[in-house]
Amino acid sequence: MNAIVNNPAATVAATDWTKIDTQIKHQGKEIVLPSDPTNMDYDVAIKTMERVRDQENQEFEVSELVKGAPWDTLVAVYRAMQEIYGVVLSESIKTFFGEIKPEFVTVHTGHKAEDRLQVPSGQMSLPGVSKPIYIGMGGNGTTIYGTVRKRDRARLVEIANRARALVQSASVYRAKAIRLDVDGDGDLVLSRQPEFLDLTRVAETDMIHTKETGDLIRTNILAPLKHTQECRDNRIPLKRGILLEGKYGTGKSLTSRVTAKVGTDNGWTFIMLNRSQGLKAAIEFAREYQPCVIFAEDIDRAADREDEDVNDLVNMLDGLISKDMEMMVVLTTNHIEKIDRALLRPGRFDAVISIDAPDAETAERIIRVYAGKLLSSDADLAPVGEVVAGMIPASIREVVERAKLSMLTEGRTSLTVDDLRISAVGMKRHVALLEPKKAEKTSAEQFAEGFIGLIGDKLSAGDDVAQESSLHKIAQGLAGQFNSTNKKIEGVSMRATMAAGAADKAANVANEAASFAKQASDKADAILAEVS
Repeated sequence: MNAIVNNPAATVAATDWTKIDTQIKHQGKEIVLPSDPTNMDYDVAIKTMERVRDQENQEFEVSELVKGAPWDTLVAVYRAMQEIYGVVLSESIKTFFGEIKPEFVTVHTGHKAEDRLQVPSGQMSLPGVSKPIYIGMGGNGTTIYGTVRKRDRARLVEIANRARALVQSASVYRAKAIRLDVDGDGDLVLSRQPEFLDLTRVAETDMIHTKETGDLIRTNILAPLKHTQECRDNRIPLKRGILLEGKYGTGKSLTSRVTAKVGTDNGWTFIMLNRSQGLKAAIEFAREYQPCVIFAEDIDRAADREDEDVNDLVNMLDGLISKDMEMMVVLTTNHIEKIDRALLRPGRFDAVISIDAPDAETAERIIRVYAGKLLSSDADLAPVGEVVAGMIPASIREVVERAKLSMLTEGRTSLTVDDLRISAVGMKRHVALLEPKKAEKTSAEQFAEGFIGLIGDKLSAGDDVAQESSLHKIAQGLAGQFNSTNKKIEGVSMRATMAAGAADKAANVANEAASFAKQASDKADAILAEVS
């Protein structure tokens, strides 16, 4: 049997219950009325309950933004609704122009064709929520909004909070490698889904550099990725800025893929930018996906003093990434001489690593990778390494490919050192044709070189051959200067002759003009004589 209980209290002045925030809750089998500050009578209780009912049925505009990548947050909101309510029903929207059907968005969750997830967006209904809500993506994330009763507002907030937690713990992009496009204004192009990088065939051993370069990369880039917790324990900052510099084709792009592989294997998110101008937007994006590596190539395009974005770049490296953030920014350049010296000061970058062309020993290791099982493990590649030392890895790979053609031509199933050496010599001549021609020495330079060689302290008095060589250079320099002077004299003489000819022509023209003037004067005198 239900009972109405009115807790006793001392008799005091009547209470205005409309000015007191009275809470109503369902509990047990009794209807308990307040007794503080006075006993609430039945009529007041009924009016109070009606007021609370009306308040709960009052409609509010509710909007909750789940910040992050649009596609990622859309998935998080959908999963949150499923976890809380189990069933989420999409609904059509009826308008004056017709029915708008709900949309199912295909979200990529990996690089494989089967890594796809169908997620609804648009108008939806939830169990226990009196009116439908709307889910929509925007540039900053996904928004949950609608006109709902007060009692339903807390449910939307619950969905948003759960979605925010899922972005942190079960993001589509967390600990994955993705590529983001950047537009001309330096903004991320989030209207298109990020591209997932396929790293299944990438291994750390693919990265072959000189020993010094390899050690610097492993220490400054890979070590924090592999030993993240140890860095935290030893208070080693995981906020790092690295610059890789070197000419085209020395392996900077391959280093980025190895960094992505090592990072994602150890729980880091990897973001590749197609333009370094998007660095600021990428840092803001990456805040939600720490620990994170941002890799941007060709920083020199944005670090030219004539580019208005360079100051933003400096400020980002100096202060946009706070010390407590776990974010590594790796930048590359093919033209370090174009970068302002201010950008290279210690403190702006934690390390500047030069990636040089392979030396002979490194070149041998590259040849073995590309030759694979076609080359005997005990083959002595020293003669080949000496030839290809200094070539970029792409050229060394071409050496191996050409050597394979020699192998096939002779009907063999394995490569020989001779195949590789002949191919290497051909490639060296090929590469030499691409080198810019050296400027010939001027006569003055030849004279100076010979003179210095003649009187230099390294030339012994009895070294007749060296003296003769120096005198020969001096003679060449003097001859060059003599020839140059002769040419100048000839040029002056020719110009003088031309000037004299021009003067003669001018004199002839002047004489003709004077004759014409005299004739005109005589004719004028004759006419005046006739008139008078």
